[in-house]
Amino acid sequence: MAMAPSISSWGRWPFLAGSGPLTLVTAHVRSACSSSLPCAAAPAQAATYSPAFSPTLALQRFNMFISSLLLGSLMIGSGDNVVINEFSYDSTSTDVREFVELYNPTAAAIDISGWELFARGTTTSNKIFAIPASTSIAAGGFYVLGSALVPNVDQVVGVSNIWQNSQECITLKDAKDGNIVDTLVYEGNRGFPAAFIGLQEGECIWGNGFSDDASHTSWSRVRDGHDTDNNGLDFMRRPATPGKTNNLPTSSYVDLFDRRTVESALPDMGASFVVPHVIDPTKVSTSNPNAITASPQGKNAAVSWDPTGSGNFAMVLRDAGSNVTVEAYVYFDANLEASNAREVWSLGVQGTCGSFYNFPDPSGAFGDHSNGLTGVALTFEVTDSHAVLYLVDHNDGGRIAGTKHKPKTDRVVLGKINLKPTDTGWHRLRLEVQGNTASAYFGGTYGSTTTGQKLGGKLLMPSAGDVYIGYRETVTDNTKTRPFTFDHLSVFPGASGDVSSFGTVKSTTKGTPRVGTNSAPVLGNASFQVTGGGLVPGPNPSLFFLGVPAATPLNLAMFGGQTGSFLYIALTPLVMLVAVSDANGDAALPLPLPNDKALKGFALSVQILDTDSALTTALKFGNSDGLTFKIGG
Repeated sequence: MAMAPSISSWGRWPFLAGSGPLTLVTAHVRSACSSSLPCAAAPAQAATYSPAFSPTLALQRFNMFISSLLLGSLMIGSGDNVVINEFSYDSTSTDVREFVELYNPTAAAIDISGWELFARGTTTSNKIFAIPASTSIAAGGFYVLGSALVPNVDQVVGVSNIWQNSQECITLKDAKDGNIVDTLVYEGNRGFPAAFIGLQEGECIWGNGFSDDASHTSWSRVRDGHDTDNNGLDFMRRPATPGKTNNLPTSSYVDLFDRRTVESALPDMGASFVVPHVIDPTKVSTSNPNAITASPQGKNAAVSWDPTGSGNFAMVLRDAGSNVTVEAYVYFDANLEASNAREVWSLGVQGTCGSFYNFPDPSGAFGDHSNGLTGVALTFEVTDSHAVLYLVDHNDGGRIAGTKHKPKTDRVVLGKINLKPTDTGWHRLRLEVQGNTASAYFGGTYGSTTTGQKLGGKLLMPSAGDVYIGYRETVTDNTKTRPFTFDHLSVFPGASGDVSSFGTVKSTTKGTPRVGTNSAPVLGNASFQVTGGGLVPGPNPSLFFLGVPAATPLNLAMFGGQTGSFLYIALTPLVMLVAVSDANGDAALPLPLPNDKALKGFALSVQILDTDSALTTALKFGNSDGLTFKIGG
């Protein structure tokens, strides 16, 4: 009788020791042996496989378990003078939480005694606030002017309605010569009057900013002191932090939502009105207007909207920088709306949005001009005549030309995909920016840059910014809406990476084994996992083989396996680990990727052999296809 391949201890690697419910079975399979088949040399590796360094070294690097943060430009001393760092000018009811925050980005204290904060409307000069004598801002410190209700306020300058609720210019001048130290104009979507000439940087802050008492948001520089001399690129809409840092964590973000309670708010997100909530997509609830199928990831999902109506804007509380990859399963309802109704959502990077997510109108058919999107966004628009997914470069949100009441934005539509009602359902959506190039993928395999329909193009003003979500509709019956609904959301700063499949699957008596990844394989992704699904429900052991693709797959039928069952991973070098499936037939192999640039571009392949005692063959395995992931950074 044929025997299973024997396992040698040669070249053993201490790989992922103590990393959870995993057992190291082997590190190096020398050959396949049986009583009738002598030990033979391992098959040659695929000729096309040429990593930058040896798999042995790479796998040893993986064992280091480095979880480092991606570096951002957060050092004190990045600027040469005080800046207007954060401000809020419009809030619920009587506007009692308005403020302007100054920040000293230098390495030494700056005396601001006698400096003035000057406000100007479209036709008149408004309030001027003089800073008292003997006032200085420490290196890396803040100074807040506002109402007494503002946390950390240093100078109370009014009770309510301190600054205009609509378009205004705020300028900081020094005491010596009245020179402009910093200046900005907000709500540039209303036009650009002559009174603001010389008082703006770039194309102004384009969108409308409103701070709801339940959420308290403000316009904040993307990082403390970050100043490109373009207001539209420098400021993001975020939770208000007067007197405290604007800086966000630079780590990656991955959430499958399955361990969170249905109807709970997501803790790593902010919003203009309502923070995204966890839902069971198959059940109607407060946040889920109608039942839909579960995503390919299964179980819980999340939704971003304001169920009471109007527009809503949310942001991921991560410093995504300028090079970024965001990916998720997203539900598309491509059924046309009733007459004159519209539903629109956007998923964007490198930018932000106005509080109300005014319609972006990528087709230009509706004449909307007040949308505050910046950066680059995927926008899905459904009307009574079309359902289209657009990739749009909104850059700084500014305009080319126009009148005060009808400014014209300089958005650039980089591509679009027309959808049909039959496209309704869950689709993988990936948006990636590297340098001045944006790439988007609709459909295809999660983590892949070779599958799905692709859109892309060059960006006019690539810059650091946030990952954001907007949704707005004019649907009469909210139970008929489908707000932005998503699952398995991943955000990777500085990310690029790829996942591809090869080979064929052989089922067990319980299901069809499949192998995948929980997120993009990028440097610094401490949450990266190789995942298994469709496995024999557990607890049941599954073998994860890691190595390089075999030039010739090993036919497992030769050793008593099922006909058509193959091992696609070369026998040398090889790491094999055991993971135990759960009751749903899912298993995961944690592979935290260190932020080690030497790993960039390295490719590793993996395959699962799933044990099934109910099989009648001597070698009781079903097998997944093979999967190769290439590490990006």
